[in-house]
Amino acid sequence: MNTAAPPATVARALLCSLCLLVPRLAAAQVPPGHLTPRRVPAPALVDPTLRRRLGVEVATQLLKSQNADERERGFERLGSVGSAQALDQILHAFDTGGAARSAKDRLVAVRALAPHAAVPAVRELLVRVMVGVGSNPERAEAIDGLIESAAALALAGSGDDAALTALGKALRQPGHIAETAREALLAFPPRVLEPITEGRSSPTRILANFLGDLGDPRAIPALRELVRTSEGAVRAEAAVSLAKLGVEETLELARHWLEHETNPELRAASVRILLHFEAPDAALGLKRLLTDPATHAIALDLAGDGSFPGLVPALMAAAQSAEVSEQSALFAALGHAGNREAFSFLGGALSTHRSSSPAALALALSASSDAEHVIATALSAPSTRRVAIRAALVRRSAHLSQPSGLESALREGREPTDRALRAAALSLLSPGKVPEFVNQAETPELLALARSAFLPGIAPALASRLAVEQNPVRRLALASCLVSFTAAERVPTQVLLALLDEQNLAAPLAARALAARDSRALRPKIASLLSSDDALLRAHTALGLGLSADGSALGLLERAYHFETDARVRLAIVNALGLRHEPARARVLHLARTLDASAKVREASALALAGARPSLAETGPQTAWLDFDVLDHGTTAATLLITESGLAVPFFADPDGILLVPGLATGAFELRLAAPTRTDDAPPPRQP
Repeated sequence: MNTAAPPATVARALLCSLCLLVPRLAAAQVPPGHLTPRRVPAPALVDPTLRRRLGVEVATQLLKSQNADERERGFERLGSVGSAQALDQILHAFDTGGAARSAKDRLVAVRALAPHAAVPAVRELLVRVMVGVGSNPERAEAIDGLIESAAALALAGSGDDAALTALGKALRQPGHIAETAREALLAFPPRVLEPITEGRSSPTRILANFLGDLGDPRAIPALRELVRTSEGAVRAEAAVSLAKLGVEETLELARHWLEHETNPELRAASVRILLHFEAPDAALGLKRLLTDPATHAIALDLAGDGSFPGLVPALMAAAQSAEVSEQSALFAALGHAGNREAFSFLGGALSTHRSSSPAALALALSASSDAEHVIATALSAPSTRRVAIRAALVRRSAHLSQPSGLESALREGREPTDRALRAAALSLLSPGKVPEFVNQAETPELLALARSAFLPGIAPALASRLAVEQNPVRRLALASCLVSFTAAERVPTQVLLALLDEQNLAAPLAARALAARDSRALRPKIASLLSSDDALLRAHTALGLGLSADGSALGLLERAYHFETDARVRLAIVNALGLRHEPARARVLHLARTLDASAKVREASALALAGARPSLAETGPQTAWLDFDVLDHGTTAATLLITESGLAVPFFADPDGILLVPGLATGAFELRLAAPTRTDDAPPPRQP
């Protein structure tokens, strides 16, 4: 009786038939006269053309789906096939009523088209997308910027002359389109400049600035032409760009402008050029800007970038009548000037409440021994003792130098502010004593110690107290210890969940610590944090997932990246991927390196792909000094300080309204103020 062979038997039989067939095909092709047959490759079991055709057909069906995820897979499949038919399907998706139904669809489609930007039809569409065609100007979405940037980056990355011409035209457009093109061309420097510099439309300041930042000497002729034929801001920026490229002939032009021009932009550009080349008359030019109301603000910014002893009289005169908003810049410039006249003036400003903090900070940051002597003198005077103590602590952190008289000054006073200052000094001068002291510290001391969480060895001691602390304000302050992953391990999960449930200033750090403990039980909570409406919560959760022991965390991070509109969150995701080891992380990192709208994200992605791991240590020589008004006795100013790396840390000021945060890594930081908080059992401030 005949029985059907099982499927496996049939498969083996077909395979054997193919093996028997191949030698006969090869032998039939041996040329006459050759005794030894050539080895001919076996025919492919699946025709590549057939594979492409089937891939396009499947992808086309996916594009018709009501499910956004399926449409995304369809676009990605068409982009990977890359045939003319596949690309045509993506291009038609942008037509009215096409498959690109939403902004997310358009972003996925642009990413799929990016590797094919040199194809004329694709290039034409990407140019239209870059300038905003297809988006709804009446209902702009945050994701529109990602789409336009991805299109511009794809064009710049192609290196195609026609694409560079389109980007050059965009550099001459008003508004954000020019900035988008500039960022793309800086990310992918062009191999030729003529398509960019030979545009017919009027040049812009962004074009002139781009040619300087590019750092390519081939841009010098074009910049010279801009200086010769342009006016106002474009001419000024072009001259500064020439100076950046080392063209010293701009020095004489700068001096001419300073003497004869009344245009504030040209006068400001002239001083920028003189400062760039460190010309002897730069200080004189800066003085002229400082005394001119039209250029006064520009002069303040420039004065902080160098030491100008000859400018001291003008700076002191300006400081005496300056608004509070200008005082910090003026005092900082006096500190940089570095002569005794400046330090004497700053020392006198210490006794006035309005000017004491910026003057003390300027003295503290100066490397001069004369500045240290002024601080030492102020330590012995009752009216300046507290501000001088703070200046001494900042100086110790920045220069590892301690003014004489600090220890005796710390012993004075019994007020809550005095106790807080002693606690702050202890964490900096004797960190080994902090673990014992933190267990008996009261609220003023504890809030001061919590501001030292960035200093080495302090966070673990704070974490031990946080694990058992019941007072809500003290618990919130102690949460600063979560900046250290090592310290966070000492804090029970229930405490982290409580900080999150309270929705206070500590929630971001608690989210990061919780995500690092990723588990099946915690995953629902972590997933909800990663999709929160609060960008800080999303960013910190992503950072924590970088240390998750669960491999599926990679999928969470990958999905979170695809449509994230906040650059800080995308940076956190990329840094988290940099901490992980799965090879599949490269998918997102390659995407971010080539098409992300943020230069910081692209740079972090490139470092991660090169094998660099983001540092988990957050410490440095910088100190934040903030002065708040005390609105009511018993209240304390609360703030969320966001570091350059993105960590959001809660801090409370001393009872006299001064907040000093030592140990910060060098870089800019951001502040978000909360409502003043009572240091009793009142509820802590909620998320600002």
